Formats: sequence, C-alpha cells, structure tokens
Amino acid sequence: MLLEESKRRQELLKKYIWELAAQCFEYDRIREYAFKLKDLYSNNFRHSYSEFFPIIVDIAKEESYNLEFLSSNVEELKNILEQDYTKEDKNKEFKGLYKPLVKLGDHLNLEIGRYNYFSSSEKKILDIEKYTETSQDKLTHATAELENAKEKIHSMQTELIAVLSIFAAIVLTFSCSINLIGSVLTHMNEAPFFKTTFFTLLCGFIVINLIFVLMYFISKIIGRSIYASCKTTNCTCGDNNTPSCNSLNRIRKRLPYIFWLNIFIITLMIASLIMYKI
Repeated sequence: MLLEESKRRQELLKKYIWELAAQCFEYDRIREYAFKLKDLYSNNFRHSYSEFFPIIVDIAKEESYNLEFLSSNVEELKNILEQDYTKEDKNKEFKGLYKPLVKLGDHLNLEIGRYNYFSSSEKKILDIEKYTETSQDKLTHATAELENAKEKIHSMQTELIAVLSIFAAIVLTFSCSINLIGSVLTHMNEAPFFKTTFFTLLCGFIVINLIFVLMYFISKIIGRSIYASCKTTNCTCGDNNTPSCNSLNRIRKRLPYIFWLNIFIITLMIASLIMYKI
C-alpha cells in the first residue's frame, strides 16, 4: 500500500510539474499549487529525483510548454514559502512544506541546468559537424576548380603552341610566295607578259587562300568567328532556307571579302589567259 501510494503521489507531482511549465501563473494561482503540494508532501512523502530529467526533456520538446515558466513558478513558490517560514508557528499556512519544496526546486533547477548544458554541447557538436561538412564541400569545390584551372592552363598552352605554329606557317608561306613572285618578276622579260601575269595571279590566288585557311584554323582554336554578321540565322537566304540559297551564296554572305577577292583574281586570270591565247 505504501509503495502504491508513493507511486500515485509521484505521478501527481509529475502532473503538477507539467502544469507549472504550461504558463507563468499569478500569485493567487501559485498559492493554490502551494496548498496542493502541501497535501502531496504530507505523511513524509519523498519525491523520486531520478524521474525528473526525463520530464524536463519531454517538456523541452513540447512547443506549448516552457522550462522558463517552470523555473519562474517554482521560484515564486519558494518566495511564498520563505515568507511563510519566517512567521510564528501558529500563523504558518504551509508548515512542513518549506524543506521538501526547496529540495524540489533545487532538483528541478539542477535537471534544467543539466539539460541546457547537454543541449548546448549537442548544438556545438552539430555546429562542428556542419562546419566540417561545409569545409569539406569547400575543399572539394576548390579541388575541382584547381583541376579545371590545370586543364584550362594545359589547353591554353596547347592552343598557344598551335596558334604560334600556324602563324609561323603563315609567315613562311608569305615569305615563300614573295620569293616565288619575285622569281616570276625576275624572268618577266623572258616570257610573254600575259603568261607571266597569269602565273603571278595564280600564285597570289594560292597564297591568299592558303593564308585564309590557316587563319580559319586559328579562329577555330581560339573560339572566335571570322564570318561576317548576317540578318538571318546561319546566314540563310530567308526564313525558310529556299532552294536558291546554295553553298556559293552562303559563302558570299558569310565570307564576302575572300569571296570577292577570289572572284576578282579569277577574273583577271581568265582575262590574262584569253589575252595570251589571242
């Protein structure tokens, strides 16, 4: 019977603790709980300290309850009992409750402090884990960027070598063409004028187009376009790519400078050939 009564009172104490954590009560309501606790602690009832921590943890998890309310209400209970404790014995309303309630308040505050300590420690651990994950992500990102930078540097080196090689080929081609044209002009007196003109134009035609092809390679390597701007997409002849828009017309629109230069040289070559035959 004594054990069952103790369990019943312990459960009733848990109920009071939950109620005291629900809101911050006024003075009169706190006095009501003082009388309830006086009846509870009668007949030398001793609360079980080991059951307080699970209650504190459960209260902290509930949104409608607050540990600060519990601490504030328990502190107000202690103030009421301290005032009553200083009175004469015949005027005391809560005789015999002061010491049990002081222990109850100390035990609850101790468990609240322990919960707050573990909560702060857990928060620090979570912050450290989050910081570690963030640092790892940053390190992974930085490593990826470093690898990309290395690839870009390697690609730039390759492109630079290719561009310099093509420029060297252009210079070499231009030099050879100058020598060839000079040789043609040197022997100009030994051959008919229009024949010499034809072969000179032929050499110019070959050199100009060879240099253009090399420049085209350079534009592809460095990612720049050498095409002329057009009003339509891909320089088509209209919105519906009409049959009249053949390859020659597209070259004329996209590369007008090289197109008309070649037309001019070919025209002169044909004219020189005709004049030579005549």
